Amino acid sequence: MSTIKDLLDDAVRYEESALAHYIFFLLQEGKVQLADDKSALDLNLSYADKFQDMWKNNVLGFDKIKIYSLKQSKDTFIFIFAESPRDARYLYWREYGQEPINCMELSQDEIISYGNRFMSFRQIKKEMQKFPCILGYFKKPNLTVRR
Repeated sequence: MSTIKDLLDDAVRYEESALAHYIFFLLQEGKVQLADDKSALDLNLSYADKFQDMWKNNVLGFDKIKIYSLKQSKDTFIFIFAESPRDARYLYWREYGQEPINCMELSQDEIISYGNRFMSFRQIKKEMQKFPCILGYFKKPNLTVRR
């Protein structure tokens, strides 16, 4: 049986700001207890002004930096840590002098080869000093399959 506490712990661990703020809001309002089953979570209160204000003001202090993949060509992608897609696109434009083909948020739990280590974007982000910043690029290999 998963509890509200388990759900809150996961929301904090995986930086799911909206869910963590919502559970925190429900706890403050007395609508749920930490020991309750997760099925007790009532999603109908998510439009409450108090919750929206808490989430917007980030009262739990979640890190707002995300990882974005910006497509440079059909086989080249640039990885940028930024607070928003707009910030990522702007840094890309400043660095490369053109707009990216697209910009997509990636999971911070994705594992990549970083130097001589395999790390998640979340772990790599902790090593960065300043944001927004360009992490690096990925070029798809030109793979030919023989039949």
